[in-house]
Amino acid sequence: MSYPTKSDHIDAHARQAWALAELLIDHFGGQEDHNVLSDDIMAGLMENLSHHLAQIQAINAEGDVDD
Repeated sequence: MSYPTKSDHIDAHARQAWALAELLIDHFGGQEDHNVLSDDIMAGLMENLSHHLAQIQAINAEGDVDD
């Protein structure tokens, strides 16, 4: 997908990372009734979160992030 600006690209990854983080916090936040996801699914979500954070880091490393 093409983004108009680097900031838009970062924002898209940040929104995805935020949503994944909220899901992981809800799952591991001690609420027993929400512990319905398997360990494999949770590991996949954590890998996906890591991917989005790595993409943000790579975009920032390129420099010249516009506002």
